[in-house]
Amino acid sequence: MQVALVTGSSELDFVADVDVPLVTALEARGVTVTQPRWDDPDVAWESFDAAVVRTTWDYPQRRDEFVAWAAAAGERTRLWNPAGVLRWNTHKSYLLELEERGAPVVPTAWLGQGDRIRLDELLQARGWTEAIVKPAVGAGASGLQRIRAGDPAGQAHLEAQLAAGDVLVQPYLASVETRGELSVVVVDGEVSHAVRKVPEGGEFRIHEEFGGRNLVEEPDADTVALARWIVESTGHDLLLARVDLLEDEVGQPQLIELEATEPDLFLRSVPEAGERIADAVVARLRPSDGPGTRPVEG
Repeated sequence: MQVALVTGSSELDFVADVDVPLVTALEARGVTVTQPRWDDPDVAWESFDAAVVRTTWDYPQRRDEFVAWAAAAGERTRLWNPAGVLRWNTHKSYLLELEERGAPVVPTAWLGQGDRIRLDELLQARGWTEAIVKPAVGAGASGLQRIRAGDPAGQAHLEAQLAAGDVLVQPYLASVETRGELSVVVVDGEVSHAVRKVPEGGEFRIHEEFGGRNLVEEPDADTVALARWIVESTGHDLLLARVDLLEDEVGQPQLIELEATEPDLFLRSVPEAGERIADAVVARLRPSDGPGTRPVEG
């Protein structure tokens, strides 16, 4: 079997570290693994039995091109997750759909590109004294800023973001400083593992480039059930998904992100999860291996 773990144009050196446990596990199962760039015009996607989108972390600057690539590649090979999922998940408006279906999404003010909004008026109307402003198409902490009512810099940041695209404004949940963000990885509908991302002291951003740490955590039964339900509520057949949760002021989990495009799976922290993901990939490619295996997508 030939499987592509699809990467981006600028992450090749980093990818070698991120996905080593998965590559090793797939190769142990007789799979030949290649890590092509999604935007490489010379890749023959039809030569792969499947292409698993993994670290295409350059897509936010080129979303339209990325979505078009996924549609074309999905016609030439099995693409996981499928092109329709990638189109849906690369704009954070998908959170509106999940909220309508009952998911506990962090309260959000949705602003369209070019909107003229007075940030202080928005915060006052919502009863928020602090908020997070971030782009609707983005990854990591790019474009994300914590703002406070009455701060002119916050208004300037909002206007700059609205000039570039759609924007989300959400209340600042102070629990991120003490409890961090819980990321629950779901593989073929089942919770595989979880990591709590905690920021460095005095910082609210949980990303490693800002000093954040990833702590392996065993999720409780309620969290497992919530993560599974959120994935099921998408209505999509997802090979890989990551459910990111913050706690509100009374300790209840709030969905901040469902990452179904190119989630960091934290395999450096939980290398044994590479075995579970490899099993899921092979099961989809070999649906006749036994009961409980998944049908191959067309």
